[in-house]
Order: sequence, then C-alpha cells, then structure tokens
Amino acid sequence: MRTFIITGGTSGIGKGLAMHYLNNGDRVIAIGSSAAKGELFYEEAKKAGAQDSAIYIQADLSLVKENYRVIEEIKSRFTAIDALVLCAQYQKNTKSIIRTKENFVFSFGLYYLSRYILSYGLKDRLENASKPVILNVCAPGMKGTVNWEDLQSEKNYSNIKSIMHGSRLNDLLGVSFATNNKETKIRYILFNPGAVQTNGTMEAFEQPIMRALTKLLYKLIGSSVEKAIQPIIRLLESPPAAALSAYMKNQEVSLTMETFNNNNAQNLNKITEEYVKQI
Repeated sequence: MRTFIITGGTSGIGKGLAMHYLNNGDRVIAIGSSAAKGELFYEEAKKAGAQDSAIYIQADLSLVKENYRVIEEIKSRFTAIDALVLCAQYQKNTKSIIRTKENFVFSFGLYYLSRYILSYGLKDRLENASKPVILNVCAPGMKGTVNWEDLQSEKNYSNIKSIMHGSRLNDLLGVSFATNNKETKIRYILFNPGAVQTNGTMEAFEQPIMRALTKLLYKLIGSSVEKAIQPIIRLLESPPAAALSAYMKNQEVSLTMETFNNNNAQNLNKITEEYVKQI
C-alpha cells in the first residue's frame, strides 16, 4: 500500500486527490485546520469503504512548530512516504494582515514556510519509497520577481498579492531543493493548476458583487476539480526523470525562466533557514 500525504486534503484539489487515492486503495494522510472538515473526510472515506486507509491530522500549518509536530507524528507511524502533495492555501481576499503567534504573516507561513519545512522534514521518509515525489501546487510559469526587502509582502498588503509573491518563493524552493540534494531520488514538481472551480476560490471575495463576478468568471474559464487533478495524477504516477520540473496544467514550463534563478534560490534558502531557526 502506498502512502500519500496531502496538505489541504479536505477541500478543493487536495480533497479531490485524497478521494482518488483512497478509492485507488492507497493510504492517504490528509492535513487540514478544520475539525469539521476532518470528520467529513472520514465520513466520505467510510462511504468509499476506505476508512482503514484514511488518516486526518488537524494542524495549523501557518505555524512553524505545528509543521514540526506533524512531521514527528508522521515519522513515528510510517517509515516510507510515496508522495507529499502540498495544496494548503488561504484564499480569502483580505487587505488586512493576519499575523501568526510566531509573528509571521499568516499567508507567508502557510503558503511558503510550511512547504519548505515539510519538504525537508519528510525527506528521509520519502527517500525510503521507490518513486518518491513532492508535488507543490503553486503557480510556476507566471512572471514576477521576489521582493527581497519585503519577503512576507507586508507593504500595501493584500492576500492575492501575497499569494502571487508566495508562488515566486515556491519556484525558488523547488530549485534549491533539487540543487542541494543532487543524490536524492525524490522528484520535485511545481504545478500550476490554472483556474479551478473550488469553493474557496469562488468564495474568496466578501463583497457580493465581486463574489458573483468571480463565480461567473470561474464557471466560464475554470476547470472542475475532477478535471484539474488529472494532470497531477499523471505526474504522480509517472514522475518526470528530472530532479525538478514545472508544469502549467499539461504544459511543461521552461526552467530557464528568471523565476527559477539558482542564485536567488540559494539566497532564499539561507534566509528561510534563519527564519525557521528563530522559532
């Protein structure tokens, strides 16, 4: 039985993947912040006859300490992990900064720091699998630069701006992970699903007009979750040969883009190590 860890595994793309692999006979460890969604996850697993293969871990992944707690819990129970799928994201369009009790910007902690900590923290368990994969759902293939003076996107804050910037950080995370672990058999995949009709996305705006417009737009151009997860499943089942690859839906993204600059990746890696050491 293969073991899949999916952050954000109780909603949207994460949930779609979780149910696919449970129905496939695999073990799924879904990580999320909601106890209620965790119960629904167990209920759906039971309906699929996969209750013995479903594990839910409730955690606030915006917190560094919570990520390490999750890592220790997983390591205490499993010696090998076949895939780590990183989907957790906060999609509400807020213009006021939410800070964690560790004093990081919430979206920075959840969308970038968590992915960094889990990627490196579970590396040894991934190495024990035959074809290990880390798939980071972010937005490779999009242009943009890293603001080194404002890594947490605090100036003129909006959650959408923070997510866009966080995607550039995740591009560099993939580069540094692959570059700094040359002997690893782990394949690191950065994946951009494009517009997807998830409840979180279509409920992102609080203003009724903006919410209605977003729903209309995503119904016109967005993919269903079922369709959006198909290229992810193909990549997880048949990982690319390269240590690092990036995709926008079914289209491979060139790693020659400036967003994958290795010098920038190494610089970010050093900064992130210092951030994590502070906690």
